[in-house]
Amino acid sequence: MGRPTARVLTLLELLQGGGTRTVADLAQRLAVDERTVRRYVDHLRELDIGVESVRGPYGGYRLARHSRLPPLMLGDEEALAVIWGLLLTGQSGSGPASTLAVQTATAKVRRVLPTALARRIDAVVDTLDFLPTGGEDAQVTGGGDDAGAEAHTLLELAGAVRGRRPVAFGYTSRQRRIRECIVEPHGVVSHRGLLYLTGFDRTRQAARTFRVDRIADLRLLEGTFTRPASADPTNQLRGPLEATPHRYPVSVRIRADVAHVRTLIPEMLASVTPIPATDHGEGWVRVFLHAERLEWVAGRLAALDRPFVIEHPQALRDRVFALGQHLIAASQPEPGT
Repeated sequence: MGRPTARVLTLLELLQGGGTRTVADLAQRLAVDERTVRRYVDHLRELDIGVESVRGPYGGYRLARHSRLPPLMLGDEEALAVIWGLLLTGQSGSGPASTLAVQTATAKVRRVLPTALARRIDAVVDTLDFLPTGGEDAQVTGGGDDAGAEAHTLLELAGAVRGRRPVAFGYTSRQRRIRECIVEPHGVVSHRGLLYLTGFDRTRQAARTFRVDRIADLRLLEGTFTRPASADPTNQLRGPLEATPHRYPVSVRIRADVAHVRTLIPEMLASVTPIPATDHGEGWVRVFLHAERLEWVAGRLAALDRPFVIEHPQALRDRVFALGQHLIAASQPEPGT
């Protein structure tokens, strides 16, 4: 079964199952002789765990009532796995357990974890949000080779969010380019089996959303920051993400500052990122969003009254052209006037 320490812990687990266990039964379960079982019991007692001896033909050992047990012995990733399952159950409302049972089970697990690990798990529970998707969050995409690294990143990010600590990390874009980011983290959101970090990107001076599985070499920076009262991680995520497969992904360059764009395109609907001056001249931003109706986007672009370049889709160029023709026609004087 392994080393003596593993057998002692297995003995504790057997006794935690309740009732009185005979020495013969314990010896069989542990694959040792009865004398070794008694020695393992002495080890538990030395750890101040109350193990009682029961005499008689049906005697053996049992845990004393109200005995003090050691903290729950879970690693960081194991503890996160347990809490994550409870959080998903509570969020989705699925399964046979009531909401109250999920809440009390979560509280009990948190209470018996070692102090340092409990603080890290508490940070996850306190800072994690879920973007409702009709139960799709239950379809967690995990368990791959990088799952352990992502779990570690989540624990670190949760602590940074709660402590208002800026972070630095390498981020891999969809084009597989890696750039260094310095971010004031506002929250972590679960959406369709993926985790996203929302916050303020100091490098680009804009609100940004990052996939946690694309973050590497995370580092906590010195100092703290003040989180804006208007910061809402779920709304920030809802803007850049595609909510349904029928929406149009739109990318437009606009020669305007972020504040002016936000007067007509709010943060919850789109991401707005300043473009380095060397790329397209000074004063440009890139707006990315998913739109149900391209006519709405065309109208907003016209109302902004700033130069813009449509990167995609082609259908938006057609809508803007049609809107321009309509406005030109409407501005013509009626015959005879």
